[in-house]
Amino acid sequence: QAINESFHILDDAEYTIEANPGTVTAELLTELRAMGFNRLSMGVQSMNNERLDYLGRIHSAEDVIRDYELARDAGFDNINLDIIFSVPGETPEDALKDIEQIIALEPEHISFYSLQLEEGTPFFEMWEKHQLEEVPDEIDRDTFHKGAALLEKNGYEHYEISNFARTGYRSRHNSKYWNMAEYVGLGLGASGMIQPFSCDKNWRYTNTSNMETYCELLEGGKSPEAEEHWNSDHDDISEAVFTGLRRREGISYEELGGSFDDFWGYFEDVRKEAEEFVASGHFIIDSNGLRLTETGVDISNRIMALFV
Repeated sequence: QAINESFHILDDAEYTIEANPGTVTAELLTELRAMGFNRLSMGVQSMNNERLDYLGRIHSAEDVIRDYELARDAGFDNINLDIIFSVPGETPEDALKDIEQIIALEPEHISFYSLQLEEGTPFFEMWEKHQLEEVPDEIDRDTFHKGAALLEKNGYEHYEISNFARTGYRSRHNSKYWNMAEYVGLGLGASGMIQPFSCDKNWRYTNTSNMETYCELLEGGKSPEAEEHWNSDHDDISEAVFTGLRRREGISYEELGGSFDDFWGYFEDVRKEAEEFVASGHFIIDSNGLRLTETGVDISNRIMALFV
């Protein structure tokens, strides 16, 4: 309600809401759809009940199917389902079975992520205590490529490293980040990037994550930012390359505001290293721009780091 009162929202805007299977009801989904939400993203993670239990999820594969059907009945015609692979003990064949079951549901969008051990999580603590063995990189990559091939074979466009969509259903929200478009972060801990009027620089900010501080600042008529940063020209072009290379089409010199010579004049110090990745088959540089190859995705962070 506050967003609709404060902003002019386009008639065809994408309204996404996230939910976990096992936490929704037919009544809630119907109400959300009536409020204007037209895209639902659900954290499925796996269609194997033993792995879901291992991951600490409260839902079952049966809950996924039930809640997906409830969402369709409520009028959601744009649904994303998240899947995690490379869970310890999982084989590539296990992951492919997950994908096959997800494809059978026919969602418009699928996100296919490798499990990451994040500091502060139970899995990370188990790994530190040698109670958990990570899936080897070669198996992780084999799973990724087989899964990506299966999704593409079934009509899902591999448009970003971890994201696949039916034609016309790319995530607009995520695409803004990868395209270096402006976005406004509202609420506790939210981040945004905007270019204020009469300014040629991008401003990044992050709101405080402390509820008490957040409320005190707003009640005092102050903005709730805890951190802010004005991008330099170098920040902008580095971020544009770093995020743009996540897209399968890569990034063009034109969208960076220059030509081949302009770009490589700016990054002349890393050009030799970049060309070594071209020679190894991981990177493509041509007269229009640059992009990762299929195998280049496997070492994307190493290539992207050149431009940071």
